[in-house]
Amino acid sequence: MQQSVSKSIPSPDIRRCSEALLALAPTLMQSLRAGMRNGRGPELSVPQFRVLVHVCMRPGATLRHLAELLGVSTATTSRMVETLVLRGLLVRKPGEADRRQVSIALTRAGQAMLDQAHILARAQFETRLADLDAASLTTLSTALELLHGLFESERTPWTALDEHPEHDPEERS
Repeated sequence: MQQSVSKSIPSPDIRRCSEALLALAPTLMQSLRAGMRNGRGPELSVPQFRVLVHVCMRPGATLRHLAELLGVSTATTSRMVETLVLRGLLVRKPGEADRRQVSIALTRAGQAMLDQAHILARAQFETRLADLDAASLTTLSTALELLHGLFESERTPWTALDEHPEHDPEERS
């Protein structure tokens, strides 16, 4: 009896899992892009959304650090950040120890835009997940937590603006 059970449950396969991850990442990003293009979100491109997310989750991020996270050049990152600074969504802060070391922070408007985009993106994914049963959702949740543990290192969780006491409220407008 146990033989038939073991035959029906495939053994873990690292290559198959890695291929599934490689196939899923672009699909998730395509879904996110489509939702933003369809006017269901704030006037924010997916790369701009990613910049805001990284700045929110990694306070004190620098241009170089953001460029590495986004997988683009520092020049490209600089242009994206400049656009978001001009829109009042980000602010540049000189470093305390080295004024040449500039960190990037969200403004109140940036946090509000990010929160709005996050809510809409989450709703879009919730619509896709709504057809799953409780057992499937539990399995997926467990798998996602495992993936976070494998791929996410030292990040600040997504929190409300009021929960960031280290930010100077005067620089957020």
